[in-house]
Amino acid sequence: MNPLIDYIKKYILLSPEAENEMLILMKEEVFSKNDQILEVGKTCKRLYFIAKGTIRTFYYQKGKDITNWIYPENSVITSWHSYILRKPASEYIEVIEEDTKVYSLTYDQWQELYQQYPELERFGRVLLEEQMALIDDFYKGYYFMTAKEKYELLLGFFPNVTLIANLGHVASMLGISQETLSRIRGK
Repeated sequence: MNPLIDYIKKYILLSPEAENEMLILMKEEVFSKNDQILEVGKTCKRLYFIAKGTIRTFYYQKGKDITNWIYPENSVITSWHSYILRKPASEYIEVIEEDTKVYSLTYDQWQELYQQYPELERFGRVLLEEQMALIDDFYKGYYFMTAKEKYELLLGFFPNVTLIANLGHVASMLGISQETLSRIRGK
């Protein structure tokens, strides 16, 4: 079975016709560590599902690499602003684990699938609602939290993050120094 199809079936009842059409359209890719899927200034045209591996989004501020988010296996990833509004991205999408496997469809392919198969339109809505809730939940109190509380919140969402991701990426995502992260982890 296909991991993206399995993921979608957790949310909706998918017709065999829609499943077959998706299997025809979707692209499977395997990336190496440090491959960039998207660069700043380019428009993100695909919605990716991570079947194996880990990916991060990041940007540069004053020459410093700042991680926005780290996405584990079984996650959907894109540059949401760029993908939905079809505008140039303000972030990079980078693979951080060797042999990362993704499945993807373009924005236009999804739009055609939504028109043809209403159950997929429902999946798209549920997916966006879930993403919005995750972002809202994570950032709602984030700015008022201590470094330790930020780390514990991240572990609540992604318990294995420090086993998979570079600690420098984790620290920058939390807005703390790597030294502070090391001290928190040591306690």
